[in-house]
Amino acid sequence: MMDLSGKNAVITGGTRGIGRAIALDLAGCGARVYALYARDRKSAEALEQEAGHKGLGIITIRGDLARQETFQASVDQVKEACETIDILVHAAASGVHKSAMELTDRHMRWTFDINFFAVHKLTVALIGKMKKGGRIIGVTSPGGERVIPHYAAIGASKGALEALFRHYARELAPQGIMVNLVCPGMVMTDAAQAFPQLAERLAMTLEYTPTGDLTRPEQVAALVRFLCSEEAKQIVGQTLVMDGGKGLLA
Repeated sequence: MMDLSGKNAVITGGTRGIGRAIALDLAGCGARVYALYARDRKSAEALEQEAGHKGLGIITIRGDLARQETFQASVDQVKEACETIDILVHAAASGVHKSAMELTDRHMRWTFDINFFAVHKLTVALIGKMKKGGRIIGVTSPGGERVIPHYAAIGASKGALEALFRHYARELAPQGIMVNLVCPGMVMTDAAQAFPQLAERLAMTLEYTPTGDLTRPEQVAALVRFLCSEEAKQIVGQTLVMDGGKGLLA
């Protein structure tokens, strides 16, 4: 098991889905984890309870990062708690499931505020706490490159995120801070339930995935953990796909 004792990890969207799995995984390796969440107090309490039973160091911090007033309060809490930040994982995501021609300015702003602008604001706000050996990891999706029905706003925001992270990687690698993204295929989380025609999409995904299985949150967490290791320090500015081979098919 990888030893992250003495390290601080900040994870957005850290109380549900993929973010929750990452929080538990890194805390299980000894990291002190600060799991940020927007509104769902029940999921935060459930995570705190599980962490308590397992003796893990997880602290939840509430704050909608897309709103300036709550964003700053969250940043202040993190900065006060952490002398340094060793790992920053951007797992929070949201958006509107509509076709491109149905999207309004409000839909686009809402999606980009969470999936893009909040990511950049938080990274800039916390980068002063990161030192050599730090890791910044984003969670993207296949929709950042490929067309997925009713995914135009989210896909566009993820494509923008991937471009931004390439610039982060180039600028921060000389400081010893490594930046990468993980790109899981379809993962059955609470967020996935919002997909239109979910049953059809699930069946199609399984049919066209060579492994015949979906990626699990715990598998994504294991990949994030590897990217936090010393062995992964030469992986810079990459988007690591974990989709069971689905993206290989034409």
